[in-house]
Amino acid sequence: MSATVRLSKKELIELIESTEAAGTDATDLKNLLAEVEQGKRLEKPVNQATDEEHVEALRKQSTIEHGTDLECMICHDKFDHLVSGTCEVCFKEWMLSTKKRD
Repeated sequence: MSATVRLSKKELIELIESTEAAGTDATDLKNLLAEVEQGKRLEKPVNQATDEEHVEALRKQSTIEHGTDLECMICHDKFDHLVSGTCEVCFKEWMLSTKKRD
């Protein structure tokens, strides 16, 4: 799941200064400031999850059913375990359809 952080330009400059004062690399923040100053970007997604991370996070929250001859509710094939009533392939396709895209 992605997050959006909203800062004013002044707050971004203060964050850069405090990051550098702590001895931490502020290159990404400076690049973001340059984009904002050029009017190229008003918002930047933070921690945008990859497709695999998105699916894995949702899989961890799902019910895993174990057994023999379990039927996927989407493709109707038989499996020895299901994730929220679906096989791994169908679950992945289903969860990727829920991911917000830029």
